[in-house]
Amino acid sequence: MRPCMLHGHERAITQIKYNREGDLLFSCSKDPTPNVWYSINGERLGSFDGHNGTVWCIDVNWDSTKVITGAADAKCGFWDLETGACLNMIDTDTSVRTCSFSYSGKLFMYTTDKSMVCCTSFSCILLFCRKLLDDLSRFATSLRRLNKSNY
Repeated sequence: MRPCMLHGHERAITQIKYNREGDLLFSCSKDPTPNVWYSINGERLGSFDGHNGTVWCIDVNWDSTKVITGAADAKCGFWDLETGACLNMIDTDTSVRTCSFSYSGKLFMYTTDKSMVCCTSFSCILLFCRKLLDDLSRFATSLRRLNKSNY
């Protein structure tokens, strides 16, 4: 295996992640533009434009059709991988620090500075410091929009 040098971010990398098949590499950084690359040769496949600050986290669903990002602009973004189009932006009160899809790709989670949603195989623990009802309402609305776009 030969290492690849990827040139495409203006600032420090915050996270990199492979898709399930290992043919795509996803990166985000302290600039506002997450990228997707071919892992075999390091060629940039595309970017996801829509954030206005550091992008802290990125994840791709199991079948490599959707991407989720979290950023310092207090937004969690959903993207179509094939087109790079923004499907939905969830507004939060503070920076989104982590985000992830479930293996089925039908559920997701994200954490912010003020709230955290953690799901384990045994239980679902919800810990909210502020605005519990607002965050849950936004989360449910976004899930409904995401489910409607899948059908």
